[in-house]
Amino acid sequence: MLDPIGQLSPLQRHLLRELDLCDLPAPETGPESYAARDLDTDAVRDALPTLLWAGLVERRDGNRGTLRLTATGAAALRTAQCDELAARLSAVSSFADTVARGTAPRAAGHALRLLAEGTWNLEQAEAHVAAGEGA
Repeated sequence: MLDPIGQLSPLQRHLLRELDLCDLPAPETGPESYAARDLDTDAVRDALPTLLWAGLVERRDGNRGTLRLTATGAAALRTAQCDELAARLSAVSSFADTVARGTAPRAAGHALRLLAEGTWNLEQAEAHVAAGEGA
């Protein structure tokens, strides 16, 4: 899907994920809602004009009203999530080549789990098995 703002930033993805769960009050009226979700209210305020302009988020009840995810925003979020999962699957596939070259099973299993969870990237997993950690 072509997104009018390009690739979503980590903050934008985080905010869209939260709005996918439920509508949120405007940052000015409910900063505690953002703090509870580990979102910086000032950063959200800065990101909102772009998200509103792109039609990914909408305000209900005027400027200080409730924020909600639009259908376009939900599609952009799903696209970003699919892209993240595709990149992670590609990394797991590349890591399988590393494991096939012969590494300690324990180190490879640990690294594979963290890679698949998204905790580590490909370089971290390969460095872990190259160092023989956890073997």
